[in-house]
Amino acid sequence: MAISSAIRVIDRRTIATLRRSQALLLAGELLWLLVAAVGAACSLVSGSPNSLANAILFGAFLCAGFEFLIIEGAFQKNVTASLALAAVHPVSTLLVIRYTDLTTHLDAAAASSGAVALGLLVAFPLLMRRRKTSVGHDSLSLFQAFMKTWAAGDADELERIISDHSEEIEVTTKVLRFRTKVGDTFLVLPGVHPGPFHPVGSYDLPGVISRSFKDLGPVMTLHRPGGHEHNLATREETSRYAAMVSELARNTPTDGGVGLRGPEHAKVGKAVVTTTAFTKDLLMTVSFAPFGSDDIDTRVEAELSRPASEAGFDLSVVDAHNSIDPNLEAPVADDPGWKRLFEAAGTLRPEEFSVAYSHSSEVGFRGGSDLTENGVALFMVQNQTTKSALILADANNSVPELHAKVEVALRSSGYDLIEFCTSDSHNLAARGLTVERGYEALGEATPSASIVELAVSLAKLADGRLAPALYGSARSKAKVRVFGSKALEEFATITQASSKFARRYFRLAGGATVALLLVSLFF
Repeated sequence: MAISSAIRVIDRRTIATLRRSQALLLAGELLWLLVAAVGAACSLVSGSPNSLANAILFGAFLCAGFEFLIIEGAFQKNVTASLALAAVHPVSTLLVIRYTDLTTHLDAAAASSGAVALGLLVAFPLLMRRRKTSVGHDSLSLFQAFMKTWAAGDADELERIISDHSEEIEVTTKVLRFRTKVGDTFLVLPGVHPGPFHPVGSYDLPGVISRSFKDLGPVMTLHRPGGHEHNLATREETSRYAAMVSELARNTPTDGGVGLRGPEHAKVGKAVVTTTAFTKDLLMTVSFAPFGSDDIDTRVEAELSRPASEAGFDLSVVDAHNSIDPNLEAPVADDPGWKRLFEAAGTLRPEEFSVAYSHSSEVGFRGGSDLTENGVALFMVQNQTTKSALILADANNSVPELHAKVEVALRSSGYDLIEFCTSDSHNLAARGLTVERGYEALGEATPSASIVELAVSLAKLADGRLAPALYGSARSKAKVRVFGSKALEEFATITQASSKFARRYFRLAGGATVALLLVSLFF
């Protein structure tokens, strides 16, 4: 209690709760007992009490060093205070036994060896503080900021560090608006990326945008090409961006006389592609399921925009992000199949269309730890012959087989699948240690069968709401502060270098500590 309270006086925002402080002292005690057990074994073999006494003294230094390592490394940043707090436990324990006969056997070799072992542990966080980023943030501060974010949900310090490294760029956002007699539905194609993890930056981008649209109508925030270099730097920046998007949507005009061309399906290389055109706006989904897929490079959309423009379309690419697998595929932008696809879309005759929207919350569906509270949304579009569904799950990728299962189930119910997409939300990332990658893909925690059943239920629900729609779109450019590729590379470099240094240092320090223990026991 004293240690926990003292740390909180030094740093009110520390993660050193009473429970964590108790765990620290317990770990230090177990380390100390382990050393004492070695000394006791030596005493039994040699018949001398010196080994046990020296092991207890050496263990006290080692316990203090270990506790300093945690206090200074994770709980707070004052070296002097960390040393003082780390000494409380071993010193108080030694004071309890000062009147026993153990004190008559303590010698200089044990004390000297213990002091050196203590120095080895004290040196590590001090050396880590010498490794700094380009703007002066050291690697230990990065670790502490991450621990505060991960363990306590306090992202302010980490966002401050990210903001110091962020860069301002111009991004393009597009909004598609569909107005029916029952209200508006919006599709948003953002210029920024969800991430990096809960609760930092734009980790919950789809959720924040949905909340900003609460008085406008339901919105589906689709995943555009681009990676974590396009993460917004802070939650405040994300809120500003969402407000800008909702204002853009509010001012997007709609009119009649707009025809639908598609949806048309094609395969270009290993990519499964669907094009759906509303007047000159061409929405193109790209999926690689069941092959692995990750964030599509923004250069792909830029390169494909040229042949699409030549065919008379303003292209918006949707990265379906719907198949988790270590072997990743990516679009081949110079494949001639893209040009043929756009030209074929241009030859289609525009048709009258109807639209409808449904959401998983309407049927009481609850997913597992692989689906955020934003749930699953379905947007249905009907032309003269087909009812087609675009499904968006607010999740980070999905198991490879889910796409095909949903497609088969919808087809057997009389519906065509435009695409089954995830938003690439990072709202659930780094919330636990469930999987090595830091998050679960959709279908790993929520049974695939229940998601398939949900898709059919949502399609039937939307089917009963289909109504002719007025359509409009708007595009906006805005300057935002993002993580940036340079900062992303710098953080990755310093993290990898620090991890490598830590492994190497503790291998050497561990060997040296064993040698020092032997010196304290036998010399």
